[in-house]
This record gives sequence, C-alpha cells and structure tokens, in this order.
Amino acid sequence: MELTKKENKVATAHENFVFFDINGMKAFSFTETSHSITSGQPYYGVTSGIKKEDGHDQAYIMVNAGRKKTTAVANWFKSATGNGQTVVCDSAGTYPNELNFAVQGTMKITNQSNQVIVVENFIVAQGHFVLTNNWWISSPTMQGIHVSISGAATQVCSMEDSVIPVIVTFSPKTPCVNHFSIGI
Repeated sequence: MELTKKENKVATAHENFVFFDINGMKAFSFTETSHSITSGQPYYGVTSGIKKEDGHDQAYIMVNAGRKKTTAVANWFKSATGNGQTVVCDSAGTYPNELNFAVQGTMKITNQSNQVIVVENFIVAQGHFVLTNNWWISSPTMQGIHVSISGAATQVCSMEDSVIPVIVTFSPKTPCVNHFSIGI
C-alpha cells in the first residue's frame, strides 16, 4: 500500500518566536501556566528572555511546537480570553477562527529601576493569515478597541513589592507578523 504525501507527513516542532519592544527593559521572563495545541502536534514548552533583534534588545517568548491550525485551539483561546481584549498581527477579525497553539502564563518585566511588573494570565497564540503565521495576544483583563493591526489594549498589572498598580499598553509593531510593543 502506497502512502500519500499527506499520510506520510510527520508532525514537526518549530521554534516559534514572538517579540516585544519594551523601552527601559532590563529583564524579561514568561512562565507558562497552561496551553492548547492541535492534537497530534509536538509540544516542547516555552522559553523566554532578551535577544538582539532588529539591532536592539527585544523581549521574546519562544514556543517550541508544531504548526497545524484548528478551531479547537481557537476555542480554547477565546475561552481563556473571556471578556478580555485581543491584539493581533495581520488579521481582520477580533477573534481567531483557527490557531496552531496558544499559551497562557505570567509575564515579568524588570525595568531600569529594578521594579518588576507582573502581567498575569497573559496569552500568546499563533495562527495563520494569508502567507504568514500571525500572532495574537490577550488576557482576561485586557481592555481596548480591536482595530485589525492598528488596535491597542491596556491592562492594569501589579508591581512586585508594591500596592500601586501599573497600566501596561500593548500594540502591534508595524509591520506586524510577530512583533508587539509594550508600554509601561
């Protein structure tokens, strides 16, 4: 019996990077708390940190996972987002119809004054739009207006060792495939 190309294809993990421009950033981390990935696709977790990209330091989250879009992952993303706002690179929709994977966790940003801003329940997800694998970000407490690739959202976050909340702004970086800006 001869296998067709589709039947013979092995699911492959990829290093899927999403980058964040953050002025005054000294350190960056993302710790996963949950994820969703298409059934049968490999998943090897998340790493994060800072690396030179486009000539300057950028924060990154790298999801080591397969890429196969399904509605099941998009439904998980919508459920995890709840009433929160979404921000997306290269899409006309407010919510994705299909995603390759989605990861939820805690983001920590250390600024030049050694203050640690904590973004709880932050979600990054990868889908596909036209010819690119595009990225979505969200959180159940993100607020804003979704305007395709020009939208922006804010979220009230905490600062370690402080009772004063911090407002963090998220927006796509133009051109946006896998780059966002975070303003603190």
